Amino acid sequence: MLRIFYMNILQKPKYQFVIFLLIFMIINLLQSNYTALLRDEAYYWVWSKNLAFGYFDHPPMVALWIKISSFFSEGELGVRFFSSISFSIMLIFIWLIIDNPKKEKYVWLYFLVIISMAFFNVYGFITTPDTPLLLFVALFLLSYKQFLENESWINILLLGFSMSAMLYSKYHGILVIFFVVLSNFSLLKNKKFWIAGLFAFVLFIPHLYWQYINDFPTFKYHLFERTKKGFKIEYSLMHLVNQIAIVGITFPLIYYSLFKYKSKNKFERSLKFIIYGFILFFLYSSFSINTQAQWTVVILIPLIIISFNYFVQNKKLRKWLIIIGLIQFVIMLVARVFLADENISPIQLEPHIAKTWIPELKEKTNNKPIVFINSFANASLYKFYTGINTHSYSVLRGRKSQYDLFDFEDKMQNKNIYAVGKLLPNAPFLVKQRKTLLNGFPIEDYTTFQKVKCIIEKDHLSMSEGEKLNFEFKFINTYHKNINFDHVRFIGVFQDKKNKILAKVPIDISDLKSLKSKEEKLMKATMTVPQLDKKENISFRVALEFYDTLEGYQGNKIQPVFVNRSSSL
Repeated sequence: MLRIFYMNILQKPKYQFVIFLLIFMIINLLQSNYTALLRDEAYYWVWSKNLAFGYFDHPPMVALWIKISSFFSEGELGVRFFSSISFSIMLIFIWLIIDNPKKEKYVWLYFLVIISMAFFNVYGFITTPDTPLLLFVALFLLSYKQFLENESWINILLLGFSMSAMLYSKYHGILVIFFVVLSNFSLLKNKKFWIAGLFAFVLFIPHLYWQYINDFPTFKYHLFERTKKGFKIEYSLMHLVNQIAIVGITFPLIYYSLFKYKSKNKFERSLKFIIYGFILFFLYSSFSINTQAQWTVVILIPLIIISFNYFVQNKKLRKWLIIIGLIQFVIMLVARVFLADENISPIQLEPHIAKTWIPELKEKTNNKPIVFINSFANASLYKFYTGINTHSYSVLRGRKSQYDLFDFEDKMQNKNIYAVGKLLPNAPFLVKQRKTLLNGFPIEDYTTFQKVKCIIEKDHLSMSEGEKLNFEFKFINTYHKNINFDHVRFIGVFQDKKNKILAKVPIDISDLKSLKSKEEKLMKATMTVPQLDKKENISFRVALEFYDTLEGYQGNKIQPVFVNRSSSL
């Protein structure tokens, strides 16, 4: 019986492929079910509860992925189910892309190459924006290959759809398109390619409209508000290390195959442009920011295609891949078991952390709703594992998040809540989160209006250190409700170009009264200008501090111009 199974099933390539694919999918589904959520996954789960055409940090595809998963299961699997399915579909697309006459004899080698891409396999069970991005990069490359062979309307529309889907997944998709065009300039003269691009643009309009009606929050954050840390050699070195890490211990073989393989056509040329383009683009980015390994994960798809073709024709290198690849497979299996079960893991990994602090915090806060100060990740994890309403209040020492756009703040109004965060050192200690201490305090009848605006309608303010400054700003009540100032203080905040807070001082407001719904008022303000060690490349803004927490993002940045006492007379 086993012999018949071996002869009739295992020796046939199409059955081999299906069997390997099912093994991968089953392992990924089990991992998805038994591994606690990562912080970012919980954040994206929150997005999925409010489907939209855009979100603060990324385009919306990851939220749709989780929404689809929720139709099939609950808990962690309800976040990741479709990721395991889409990973399997992606493997089919990549297999279809490979154009090698001998590939049917090397199904096992294909899956060995997949195993050899360590970071790649993570996306078989986690759900982040890179998960759908990888699927649609594979679809884009497949449709581009078919387009080069036959410019039919089906291939034109498929190419346009895949371009749009990549952008709906993550903005990094624009780089894939750019480097493909860079590898083949004749595309710019091809009317049918422009039709595909126009179709992609039309499909992407809903997201662009969402950005427009929300004042382009994602573009502003990534292009202007994200802190640039300046050049540090360790950032660039770490970027290069990351290119090794995403492959794993097989990296010498994989990159050697890349260097040695000669492109035979325009399509294979595009694969190399994507790989080198991503590595060099983010190497340049590392001169001012700390890049992350997943930013170049899309290069693993063209690496799989190129290395598979090279290993098919190079028997000696293939033997080394079998040895090292199987070692990596064992390492990955052990790591997966550690991820799923904290009791046998020798170290505490990210999925294990939630179980150490969430139950204790729930008990100490008496099951009350929690406003986390500057922690969208904690707010999301806590909500996922307890079902208790949470909110994350963004402050100047952190960054904004989707919690600034949704109506989470509204759900907290007039409730008895707890304010919790690591940035509340004067508050009582509540729980320890790995090496971080979370402090907090209760607030009765919580009332805030964090989305109001305090706009200084000048490019700069002249001021003298140690002296009183009188100025005006427009206060805009953006809410459909009246607001008062019983639990809020006005703060003047000075920041450097990296958004580090240099000083903050209280602001006195004359004739401070309640404001009606949507009312705008010109506030007359007074403050004492602090002594600053640094006076260049800094900014000043007005911020609000609710309930002795921290300053928020209500004010716009303007430039302070410092003058000495004699020149100001």
